Amino acid sequence: MPGLVIDEGGRWPLGRFPELAAAPRVVHAVTTRDGPVFGTVGTTADTATASGELAAELGLEGAAWARQVHGGKVLRVDRPGPAGEADALVTEVPGLLLIGRSADCPLVLVGGRRPGGDPVVGFAHASWRATVAGITARMVACLCDDLGADPASLRAAIAPSAGPCCYEVGAEVRAQATTALGAEAGRFFVPGPVADRPVGEAREHFDLWAANTDQLVRSGVASTAIERSDRCTICHGERFWSWRVQGEAAGRFAAAIGIVHRR
Repeated sequence: MPGLVIDEGGRWPLGRFPELAAAPRVVHAVTTRDGPVFGTVGTTADTATASGELAAELGLEGAAWARQVHGGKVLRVDRPGPAGEADALVTEVPGLLLIGRSADCPLVLVGGRRPGGDPVVGFAHASWRATVAGITARMVACLCDDLGADPASLRAAIAPSAGPCCYEVGAEVRAQATTALGAEAGRFFVPGPVADRPVGEAREHFDLWAANTDQLVRSGVASTAIERSDRCTICHGERFWSWRVQGEAAGRFAAAIGIVHRR
């Protein structure tokens, strides 16, 4: 499927996924380090200001965001502003933009329709802990079970994040993934480089793109309806913030999705 395309023509450079952009009445964007400037948590004035600016740029009245806590909670929202602690939001409300923030964690956007044609949208902040908690599958389940989306209508996109090339994790991460997801979780871990490591200290890399793609497919999203940036924020993140590269100095970029009013 097509990957992320950066449009330089607006107030800020904004990334878009071509297939998701074609979904009726659904708008989305992925921001870059060039702005807007989001706060590092969902309770700062910077987050509120940037969220409102991005909503206006996309032609929507307001934005909702969560205090992301690396868990499995999904919230259904119907109004702008801070939504509380969660790692996924869903809505069927036109004019409302849902915003997730990241500095290495995958952000998963999903848009679809109810049988009558009305759109529904959601996003998931799929950090490794949230991925292990099944956040992407939970978000899709909420879209289908609570908001009535037709699974056949769903289109999904995975924004830039730490990739399997660089996302090194310890044995405790595989252990937690195996406990939560079963032995098949092992296929999402790949050997890391052994150079410059003492014998017995080789660490694995967690493929969060594959793990969340798997959750989408198992939730009923067609594999042909999933777009992935496949752009690693650690080794090819010149345009995107990375906690593992910039540390405390890292800002946050956003992936956002919303519904425009019927014309």
